[in-house]
Amino acid sequence: MRLMRTSKQLTVTYFSIVAFAIIAFHFSMLVSMIENMESIYAKTRMDKDIATATDMFQGTTLSHVTVPPFSDAYLGKQNLPVWVVLKDDVSDDKPYHLDSDSDTNLEFFSMVKKVVINGQARDLYLIHYDEIYETSEAKMFDTQTTQLAISLLLLVVSLWVVMRISSRLTAPLSSLSKNLASRSPEDFAPIPVPDGAATREIHQLVERLNSYQSQIRSLIDRERAFNRNASHELRTPLMVMRGGLTLLAKSDSKEFIERQRQRMMHACQEMEDYIKTLLSLTRDEDTESLSLRILTEAELQLICSAHMDFRPKSDVLLETVVEGTVATKLPLPTLHILIGNLVKNALSCTESGSIKLIMQDNVIKVVDTGCGLQGKPSGESYGLGLMIVRDICSKYHCQFSLVDNDTVGCTASIVFPAE
Repeated sequence: MRLMRTSKQLTVTYFSIVAFAIIAFHFSMLVSMIENMESIYAKTRMDKDIATATDMFQGTTLSHVTVPPFSDAYLGKQNLPVWVVLKDDVSDDKPYHLDSDSDTNLEFFSMVKKVVINGQARDLYLIHYDEIYETSEAKMFDTQTTQLAISLLLLVVSLWVVMRISSRLTAPLSSLSKNLASRSPEDFAPIPVPDGAATREIHQLVERLNSYQSQIRSLIDRERAFNRNASHELRTPLMVMRGGLTLLAKSDSKEFIERQRQRMMHACQEMEDYIKTLLSLTRDEDTESLSLRILTEAELQLICSAHMDFRPKSDVLLETVVEGTVATKLPLPTLHILIGNLVKNALSCTESGSIKLIMQDNVIKVVDTGCGLQGKPSGESYGLGLMIVRDICSKYHCQFSLVDNDTVGCTASIVFPAE
């Protein structure tokens, strides 16, 4: 397993690499600059001394002359001092350091050039040593060493500053990590912003974590509510079927048997619609690919008739009113569950009066004369119903609202998206 490093370790590692690169570049540039300056100076000085030595050899039989203040000139390689050893790869008109086998510890330069002395072509060897330049070079190295020491000190200070900044940036993350590690799975309280969080990114991270935690809490609450209330929605069809089977065993009347059969078929269909709707809410599907259809008055009447048994009293009037058309992409079972839950919710809250299922242009309304939002229904409460309504509306981009009427009761509205 690869060893994970802390941010401070990575900071020190990367900073050390950069610092080493800067020092190496600075040193290489210094050496290159000094060598280039030394070669240029030696070349210029020795060219001048060779010209002077050539004039000094003219009209004489000398093989060695001294060119003040730093050079000695020799005609022919055989006249060079024994302590001078030239490099093998020397070429004309270029200055070279003496070979390391030379018997000297000083940095002498040598240069050879073809010259004409007394009408004869000769090889002129110039040996050059500038004590003043070498002393200046040593002082230059001393100066650069001081500068290098200052640069190292600045790098150490910079490293300290970077470590402080790194610590300030990472300390809130460490604190946040410890906070999250200490939380229990049931703790969904908002995560506080860590102390010392001075950057916008830390605040944004905490906001995103709180938002994500809120979504998880909402999902868990929905799952718990579903587990708690699903039985209320699915128990009724099962009870109808069980009751129908019990009654079938006690009667031989064909009309009675047919009526019970229709009740059980309706209960099975209702359970199937619920299961399809609940499963569709748990999976992703491309709602844009669904086909568009027109909701008919017959479908509304069918939904109303299917829920007549939920009336607390038989004098509660349940009617449909058509004032426009609704075009929707909702699957048929899902649409029936959506409107049916609003109707059942209204029936459970209405002991007298009427309930109107109104269809307007792209709007479905259920208006009742019941206890309203502040009242307590006397009938069975369908806690899962409105939650399913909200989930269906959210998935299919509908707008759901539930408000009190001006007088009595309340109005549930579903606004379908304009297709």
